[in-house]
Amino acid sequence: MGKANIYEKNLGYDLLRPIVDWSTKHSFRKVEVRGTENLPTDGPYIIAPNHCNTLMDALVILRSGRCSTVFGARADMFNNKFIANIMYFLRILPMVRQRDGLRNVLKNTETQEIIVNTLENDVRFCIFPEGRHRPEKSLLPLGKGIFRAALAANARFGDRKPVYIVPAGIEYGDFFRYRSTSLVTFGKPINVTEFIKTLDVENEAQMMEPMRRELASRISELFTYIPDGEHLKEKWVLTKMLSIDSAEKPYGNFGTCLSESMKNNRELISGIGKACEEHPEEMEKILKDVAEFDKYRRKDGISIYSFRKHKDIPVIAGKSLAALLGLPYFVFSALVSLPMWTLETFLRSKIKDRAFRNTASFGVKLGLGIIWFLILAALMFCLTPWYVALGTLLLFVPSYSIFHDYLEGMRRFVSDIRITRCRKLRKRFASILKDYRSL
Repeated sequence: MGKANIYEKNLGYDLLRPIVDWSTKHSFRKVEVRGTENLPTDGPYIIAPNHCNTLMDALVILRSGRCSTVFGARADMFNNKFIANIMYFLRILPMVRQRDGLRNVLKNTETQEIIVNTLENDVRFCIFPEGRHRPEKSLLPLGKGIFRAALAANARFGDRKPVYIVPAGIEYGDFFRYRSTSLVTFGKPINVTEFIKTLDVENEAQMMEPMRRELASRISELFTYIPDGEHLKEKWVLTKMLSIDSAEKPYGNFGTCLSESMKNNRELISGIGKACEEHPEEMEKILKDVAEFDKYRRKDGISIYSFRKHKDIPVIAGKSLAALLGLPYFVFSALVSLPMWTLETFLRSKIKDRAFRNTASFGVKLGLGIIWFLILAALMFCLTPWYVALGTLLLFVPSYSIFHDYLEGMRRFVSDIRITRCRKLRKRFASILKDYRSL
């Protein structure tokens, strides 16, 4: 698959795609996709999501639908010819950013032509308009690349079929923990063809700014969004504290609808924003207390979910029983997937940008998982009866996920025990919420 015809059918890609989608799905404990009814059917469209978790963002977008998707990525990833060929095979195009220098930005002309050809052939294109990832519940200023591509496509064939930009929100239960949760929400599309007709301007730059404001507004409505400013992290911690304290289910969010959780978080954040406007001095103190609370909570190894309202003894007894019953399969999973999680642990320890660590875990599951499955199959069928080999392979398939889920469950279990001894921390949690709700 060459760069110019990146959107065309490719047998190798089509064979790999289901495996990638399966690996993506099982990199999360729970996945949800909402708003697919908003995807246009009468014209090509560009998907514009927030960008908070490196390659995982592209993977959850890709898995959100069976249709073909071409992506845009940072141009510096294409500097190595071998890597560039892999990227083109995976239907990823280089996008040069302003920070890469004006001379390099001019290279986007070729890429833009390919994007327009892609859209004209009714293959959707996805670009992260922020230009870089940031693991925050916020949104960076949007770049111009997406609007240039949309306007160029409209100029070529907008008289025959409309061109759309579809805002998308990506939400994770945790940016850094493998096997967390993911939610993708598609919003109401912007009909670029009709939108520019409402503008009393002819200059392309003047067309972009209204679209930029509109797109940023629509994206920010599709995930747990906190406006940029002071105490960004503290506001998110306070949101989780409020959500956890009011939760009816003490056993986590395994049965919770992710979109409903996101909606609840947005309402809480709206209330926090209003409190900051009406009581700035009081909220300044509360948010500083939140920062101190979170610092000591992490230092003591206490999960935020351990602060849920519940009776300590029944919950700890239930988790003890679950840990005991699941121990044999955990031991099996740890042994049978030893090469995978050993390599994963090593790679994660070497990656400085924490947001890339889940990508490393996914890569191990996808790449080494296939290789190790084949090696294990050969060994088991050569050394053991066929029924033992078959049973081992069937149990191996979910073992990598079970291994991570059990460790996460044990982390929270130990946290629930530790918190029973952290009376001051529990008092601080309650005091912060009392101060906030008294405003």
